[in-house]
Order: sequence, then C-alpha cells, then structure tokens
Amino acid sequence: MPDRTEFVTVSIACGDAEEAKTIAGRLVEQKLAACAQILPTDSVYRWRGKLEREAEYPVLAKTLTAALPALEKLVVAHHSYEVPEILALPVAWAHGPYAEWLREAVQTPDG
Repeated sequence: MPDRTEFVTVSIACGDAEEAKTIAGRLVEQKLAACAQILPTDSVYRWRGKLEREAEYPVLAKTLTAALPALEKLVVAHHSYEVPEILALPVAWAHGPYAEWLREAVQTPDG
C-alpha cells in the first residue's frame, strides 16, 4: 500500500461566506489545495476572556503536507482574523485513484 501520510485536510475558519469563497478559490487556483469545501456552522469559543458565539464558514482544504507553508502564507495574507485557524489534520487513508488525483492537483515546492 502506498504511503498516504503526505495527505492532510486543513480546517480554516472564516468569518463570512465571501471570505471563505475567496480563500478556497485562491487555494485551488494556486494549486495549494486540490479542492476545498465551505460549510456554514455556528461556533462557540473564548476570545480574550469572553465567550463568543458566531456564525463561521469553515473551509476544509485537501492538500499535501509539503504545500502547508505556502498555504499558511496565503491564508494569513487574505484572512480577516487577527489569529486565523489553520489546522492540518492527517489523513489516515485515501482511496487510491483519489490519492493520485490529489497528488497531481497540488503543486509542491519540490515539484
């Protein structure tokens, strides 16, 4: 079985749908992610000692670990949050043809 540890799903919480669409689109256009999904959600979190409840739009981007530094740079440059959520979650398994497509769709620094 091929090594699939190179695959990650990146969670990026955005404050509104337009920001999420912009970031998702740029990630895919610049080949930093193979695809990105946008999900509306309600978030509860603590920020600067205060309990917050806000609507957010998480972007779930499928990419390779080698693309993470460039992905982070793009998100930080286009995100409205002072401290944007950028969490890379490892993929334990990927369907072979999907894994091949993902590898071909993402441009990494080494090729």
